[in-house]
Amino acid sequence: MVTHAQPAVPQARSPIPSSTASAGGPTETHPQPVPTYQPDVDVCDLGAEVLFVADVPGARADGIDVTFDDGVLSVQAAVPGRDLPGRRVRQEYGVGAYRRAFRLGDGFDASLIAADYKQGVLTIRVPRLAAVRPRKIDVTAS
Repeated sequence: MVTHAQPAVPQARSPIPSSTASAGGPTETHPQPVPTYQPDVDVCDLGAEVLFVADVPGARADGIDVTFDDGVLSVQAAVPGRDLPGRRVRQEYGVGAYRRAFRLGDGFDASLIAADYKQGVLTIRVPRLAAVRPRKIDVTAS
């Protein structure tokens, strides 16, 4: 069973409030915290593996960290700022980081987890250990 290791946020681009934000705003000793977003993730149980498909637009493959530790699959990605010419009149593009974690538990082969990033979509395949994979048993007639 897959469970969230952290609470859900209604929209992927809504920042998760940071506990480091000060009531008076950013200062030199306490800079403005970087917003953190929870990406939208589809999770599919394929029997032999669990498939995660996460939207992480703006990230680069070399800036994405996928870890599996003590039964928890974690995804973190940094979104770099855009280098645009001229003076910005308005900025709606969220710059910050993505963070999401799922508790999978035991029964998965961490050495065979694979991740692929293409056009803003991160796909992670988490295979089950052979001993716990669902299996159809053929019945023979005697």
